[in-house]
Amino acid sequence: MSPAYLKLMRYDVVVVGAGAIGNNVAYLLAKKGFKVAVIERKERIGYPLKCAGLVSERVLELANAKETVQNELYGAFIHSPNGNTLDIESETVKAFAIDREKLDNVLAKRAMDCNADYFLKTEFVGIDRKNDFLEIKTKGEQKVFHCKLIIGADGARSKVRKILDLPPPSEILACVGAEVEGVSLDPRKVHIFLGKDIAPGFFAWIIPTSIDGSKARIGLCLKIPPPKPLKTYFDFLFAHPVSGKMLKGCKITNFIRGLIPIGLLERSTADNAMIVGDASSQVKPLTGGGLYFGLLSSRHCSAVASLALEREDFSDSFLARYHKMWRRDLQREISIGLKIRKKFLKMSDEDIDRYLSHLNDEKILSVIEKHGDIDYPSKLIFPIIRHLPKLLPDVLSLLF
Repeated sequence: MSPAYLKLMRYDVVVVGAGAIGNNVAYLLAKKGFKVAVIERKERIGYPLKCAGLVSERVLELANAKETVQNELYGAFIHSPNGNTLDIESETVKAFAIDREKLDNVLAKRAMDCNADYFLKTEFVGIDRKNDFLEIKTKGEQKVFHCKLIIGADGARSKVRKILDLPPPSEILACVGAEVEGVSLDPRKVHIFLGKDIAPGFFAWIIPTSIDGSKARIGLCLKIPPPKPLKTYFDFLFAHPVSGKMLKGCKITNFIRGLIPIGLLERSTADNAMIVGDASSQVKPLTGGGLYFGLLSSRHCSAVASLALEREDFSDSFLARYHKMWRRDLQREISIGLKIRKKFLKMSDEDIDRYLSHLNDEKILSVIEKHGDIDYPSKLIFPIIRHLPKLLPDVLSLLF
């Protein structure tokens, strides 16, 4: 194998980013026989952690990765700024805590088993358009890739998106957290904390990750730039009147840092190019979760990419089929979430307390337990209105 061959790599598709979404796209294309390369700037797939790892059963089904489950969750304690708690519990499992690093690696191995090639410590830096192919430039070992199609799955601050001049998300959140052990939690419930002292503009969380409640993932998200340094808010998790007691004496075993894009992109394709997952802001605005929306969109992305490769049509007008497909599935939920988030950002702590007090009613809690869905939180709106009509004016002003 000559040095010249090592430097020049020819593929049908280059996927930028070896997270769960990029790996799934690579797998779906490689199993159809296309020659796929995945380039990843990090030296280890799935690390460092960037995700809270709380998912629905839909994610496990789309990823076919039930072996990644660490714990089953049946409900949540929602802590208001004034110290009151909303206790929500279902008789059925509502969410799963997963090993996110394991998920990324399960999906990557699946792609590798279908002969996708992985290049770690290889940073994407640019695209040169040639007559009938793209030249993908990288840093690292100075490899150059030739391909017909590039798919950017490279996160909230996607370089692929920027180079293609595709629209950015309307905002980006910064997340900080940790994995801890030595706690004693109810393993069946997540803790959510609201308020300007602990997580202004979003929320903080404690997610039990072991069936005995001795391990957890903790964290919070803030709008960039945050009012105070991220570390200040992270440290306050250990001093907060409620979370501080839960975390007293715990040991931090791993840190988590990441970014969450919020918005609804008007374009996600260009000639010879597509973006998917966080790069395309396929994220729930109310929770920041991106695995379900991203995995769903990865199927659309790979289906259109496959058809483009078969027909040798890599025009933006053809690839835009993918954009229409994912928008058809996700636009309603993202749009409603953005409207609710806009109102939430204007709320004072007193407003949050007032709304949560309305929900702390036996009938309303039963509605939440029945209709609550972490992938489609908007499904709760109208069932709650039927039982709490005094909220109707707020909802109408929010949605219209």
